[in-house]
Amino acid sequence: MGKTRTFRRGLKPKPLPKDLGEKFWTGDHWQRRRNWHRDERIFRYPESRASFEHDLPRLIREEVLPGHTPAKPLLERGDQVVTMGSCFARELRDHLEMRGFSSGNIWIPSGLNNTFAIVDFVSWCVTGSESGAGFRYDRDGEGEIREWLPEDTRETYEERLAKAGAFVFTFGLAEIWQDRETKGVFWRGVPQDVYRADRHELRLSTVDENEANIVRIVELIRSVNPDAPIVLTLSPVPLLATFRGRSCITADAVSKASLRMAIDAVEERRLPGVYYWPSFEIVRWVGGHLPWPAFGVPDRRSRHVSRYLVAEIIDAFVEAFYTPEAVAQLRASHAGGRERDPASPGGRIHDALYPVVLQTQAARARFAASATGRTLRRTRKRVRQGKNRLRVSVAGFARR
Repeated sequence: MGKTRTFRRGLKPKPLPKDLGEKFWTGDHWQRRRNWHRDERIFRYPESRASFEHDLPRLIREEVLPGHTPAKPLLERGDQVVTMGSCFARELRDHLEMRGFSSGNIWIPSGLNNTFAIVDFVSWCVTGSESGAGFRYDRDGEGEIREWLPEDTRETYEERLAKAGAFVFTFGLAEIWQDRETKGVFWRGVPQDVYRADRHELRLSTVDENEANIVRIVELIRSVNPDAPIVLTLSPVPLLATFRGRSCITADAVSKASLRMAIDAVEERRLPGVYYWPSFEIVRWVGGHLPWPAFGVPDRRSRHVSRYLVAEIIDAFVEAFYTPEAVAQLRASHAGGRERDPASPGGRIHDALYPVVLQTQAARARFAASATGRTLRRTRKRVRQGKNRLRVSVAGFARR
């Protein structure tokens, strides 16, 4: 409690300082905020826990997005959004396609997680020649490693890039595998049957290298598509592993910091139509203050961003870049199908029961792989075939 003052009758109390409310405690003395320069560019970090706990959509739009979104919406529902990279790019593509928006109808290799791989692929699409700094190994649906080969002609890729309504590039890795002799960088890791200890090395790429790669990506896209917005994002998903001989957690911090600095340097160039989407900060910075985990809800995986948080990030993206009509169509298309808020009673129950769901799925998988499960599948197949034959026979008899 503060001190109380007593005054003799007839004497007026001494007025309190007008700027008393503007004082704050620094730890060893009082400071006056009015002594520091402030202008309209200032943004303050949210100081209250309540800011993070009660209205996540508002927090994202008012505290994270300022300075990173276009002045007005740029996209219609029918605009094709070409996404490259990991996590957010893939989530956005799947989300838009699921809701009937035009997205992802150009096949992109799945392993483009570093700026070297993306610039190499875009260079081939636009110019017909590689950047000269890439080894193109990819992994097929069965996990086999193979040299990447395009599914369409280069001209087809170039045409689709030229017609795209927007581009989203998500960068995930600053650690790269490189050939010491040729200086070529592998799109992903080094295949075991290719690896040579005396020739291949893992290293941390520099901020300048990644900045140059991103600028080159923008230049290549602009050579065939001068107007479509280009959105740069940083994957919030942690490194799976590091070969640098130190903690993966600390190596991940350095890797993300290197890429974030490179993206910020590109932002400072004020390139027309180029934006940064802060999905990384929403997960890593906002996520650290949420009343539920930013990762692993509900699947308990430490590298999987919680589904509700992913949904909120994508909703905010659509609202920032699409016209109000398109936003209304998107919301109507998934009304009632939104992810559960983990802080709600239903979300807490769903999260608590999810281990039972996982156990049930595992039991079903084991049963399906057993001899009994295989026999049951064959029996069901025979029953279906028998029903189809009977249906055809009945239809034929009716036509007689």
